[in-house]
Amino acid sequence: MRDRSATSLIRHAQRLSLGLVLLLTLNTVPAAAFDHAGFAKHALEQHILPGYARFDTAAKTLADKAHALCKAPSTAALTATRSAAREALESWGRMEHIRFGPITENKRFDRLLFYPDPRGIARKQVDKIIRAQDEADIDPERLSHASVAVQGFTGLDRALFAKGSDKLATPTAEPSYRCRYISALADDIAKTASATLAAWSGPYQKVWLEPGPKNPAYLSAEETTQALLRAYATELEAVRLQRLEPVLADAASGGHPHPLLPDSGLAVAFINANVEGVRSLLTDGGFTDPVFAGDEKEQSAVVILESVVTDLGFALRAGDSAMAVAPDVFASAEAREKLAPLDYSLKNAEETGRSALGALTGQSLGFNSLDGD
Repeated sequence: MRDRSATSLIRHAQRLSLGLVLLLTLNTVPAAAFDHAGFAKHALEQHILPGYARFDTAAKTLADKAHALCKAPSTAALTATRSAAREALESWGRMEHIRFGPITENKRFDRLLFYPDPRGIARKQVDKIIRAQDEADIDPERLSHASVAVQGFTGLDRALFAKGSDKLATPTAEPSYRCRYISALADDIAKTASATLAAWSGPYQKVWLEPGPKNPAYLSAEETTQALLRAYATELEAVRLQRLEPVLADAASGGHPHPLLPDSGLAVAFINANVEGVRSLLTDGGFTDPVFAGDEKEQSAVVILESVVTDLGFALRAGDSAMAVAPDVFASAEAREKLAPLDYSLKNAEETGRSALGALTGQSLGFNSLDGD
């Protein structure tokens, strides 16, 4: 008997294909142009600022829990710090698709997460820091300019979750070097989150909302819409082509994959957060809001995008199903098998979403930047 989830995906894909045919063959008279300026304001207020605010709050909580762990090590404190790390990681994952603006300053984006890492560079470099116990390596200023492989959630994944990290729960007279490294990483993540939110709430808001000849980033409001379209497509590409398919292929062939966040086993939790983020971009960001649809063609595009939201929901359920089998999905063959619908749904959401977003906004994204298609 065919799996019900697979059958529902096939039927959903058939409905989407029919919708696309109707969209592409629809003859309509021109209507009012898509409100790019209004859309930019809506996306900022309903999606970008709230998302960065949640990341800021979660990152500050992580820093507080890391300081508490170092001050009074215990099993409860270690558990609380690991839980806060997951919350902060997922909060960042939901905003990672905004790969432009303040997050690109001072290598903030790269410092938060180093991946792909096919040679396991992060593991080697973080282990070297922990073994050497050189105070200069965890000096906040020096750490913020160190290799991105030893910073952010990459360094935290190894230091807080890898072999030997359980000793962080053992009471000590002075905070251990490893704990102080973790605390420094958490502080830097919190600093990055705070600075990014402050920029979007302050000077960059003017850049985003007031495009023109003197604007350093956007000549027209259409370019802000383009930035959000690229954010949607690029994130789905990165998840599927860099984080999901290569690891599944390596595992299937008997190779030795280097998955994202290998020591915490939070790779699929982070991927689900990425999917939640792009889904929120469609819904909270305004792409599925009928108010921005003018003629029948644009209204049809909104209907198709609502179906894409459903596709992303299929992907999230596949990720949840895999995590229910094993906490570290990529380490379990049985759990990995549950990820096939996730991959299928993401590919469909990307391809269908590109067409519908173009029809809605009058903008084109061009070729796939990660695989050359």
